[in-house]
This record gives sequence, structure tokens and C-alpha cells, in this order.
Amino acid sequence: MIFFEKLFSRSKIEKWELALMSNVLIKLPEKYSCLTTQIRDGLFRGVLLGVSDIPNYVAFTFNSEVLKKYDKVDDVDYKLTNIKVYDNKMSNFLPYEIYLSSGTISGYSLGGGKKHDLDLSKIDVVEFKMEILNGSDYERILTILNTYEQHLLNPSNVYSVFVDNNEYFHIGDSEDGDFFCIDINKNVYKITHDPLEVIALNMQLIDFFTNKNNGHES
Repeated sequence: MIFFEKLFSRSKIEKWELALMSNVLIKLPEKYSCLTTQIRDGLFRGVLLGVSDIPNYVAFTFNSEVLKKYDKVDDVDYKLTNIKVYDNKMSNFLPYEIYLSSGTISGYSLGGGKKHDLDLSKIDVVEFKMEILNGSDYERILTILNTYEQHLLNPSNVYSVFVDNNEYFHIGDSEDGDFFCIDINKNVYKITHDPLEVIALNMQLIDFFTNKNNGHES
């Protein structure tokens, strides 16, 4: 579930985020350490902040061509938790979690304040565990989609967004940093951030994907 008021406070991935995630993953069993290939292959396009009721959650946006390589629709959603990383500023270990959806790294959460001074040589994964997450936002809208529409939508791209107390479901990103959504009636919208605006596109979901695949955006 995404709360829109903080959505565009930062969109660029910072080097320390990738370094931290890579350093954590390589300490885990091979089943999870191999996820570093997603980082090296340039899966992540940017970040979205304030995107969840999960404290300090940072969501990733993806480079679509790389996402195709790793997306596994049938994989369960889960998180890697009970991980700790040392913060020199706070002189304490902070909780760190990595979230995965459909086989791809979808985001992370890091405890503490907004600014960190992390010591990447002090990462504790002794008690780490994999925790399966319950139903996804994609599963919530399956009943409104026909079989072909289900094929068109990438589950990793679908998440709930609230604007002016109305719920939409993210289905894709625009080249300019805005994004596209549908409502529960499958109406298609473009949501812009400057200014914040929800624009009805007056097209069917199948038409949206046809235009996007042909290189056209509304």
C-alpha cells in the first residue's frame, strides 16, 4: 500500500544503498547471495520513498528489459529479515530487511534516522531468516482481469497507490518519472508528480499496453 504524499521526495538510487544490499547478500547462503546478479545487471532504475506502511521502506523501480530476465510470476513474495548493520552515528546495530516479489528484489527497510554512517564491515546475518509474505496487491486485482490482461500485467509492477483517498494500482512507469495506474474498474490513469494530478486516459487496459509496446505513451 503506497501513501502518495511522500512518493517523489527522492527518485535516484544512492551508491551506499547498492553497496549495503550487495554486502548483505554475499554473506547469505547461495540461494540468496546469487541475488547480487540482479544488482550487477542494472535491474534497478530508481527508488520510491514513503511508499508503504512498513517503517522506513524504500521501493525500487525497474529497468523493464532487465526485469524480464528475473521475473518469476509463480514465486512467492518474501523478505529476508533479522539482519543487522552497524551505524557509527548511532553507535548501534540497525535492523535491515530485503523484500522480494516474483523473484526480484523489490525494496528494503533500514531502521534508524534518515541519515546514516554505516560500517559495511559490521553486518550481522547470524540469525537471518526468510519470511513468506501474505497476498500481494496483484492478487487483489486478479478477479477484475481477464486471462489476457493477467498475461500483460507484470505482478512485480503492481502495487496499491492512494491519491486523495482514492485507491489506484500501479501498472507501469513513464519515461519522465510519472507512472500509470488503473482503478478497481480497470480505468487507466496517468499520475503526475509536478503538479500532482490524476489524469484519466480514456482507454482500455489492452490499448494501454499496445501503445506502450509500440513505443508510445499518452
